[in-house]
Amino acid sequence: MTKPTYEKFSELVGKTDLEMYRLGWTEDQGREHLLKYYGKRSRLLLTEEELDNFLLYLQLSDQLDC
Repeated sequence: MTKPTYEKFSELVGKTDLEMYRLGWTEDQGREHLLKYYGKRSRLLLTEEELDNFLLYLQLSDQLDC
């Protein structure tokens, strides 16, 4: 699998890594979410918009669970 070419990819992946860690998510939990909502198994397959939306979901997750 090749790395996407959009400029913000590395930044967005880094931020999603931090958010997944903050939430205590495993790679499997992240993969399950991607499959359920995007039909894709990896962040490498997401468009910039999808990856940005995934990051926003992670950032808001603890607030949504209240």
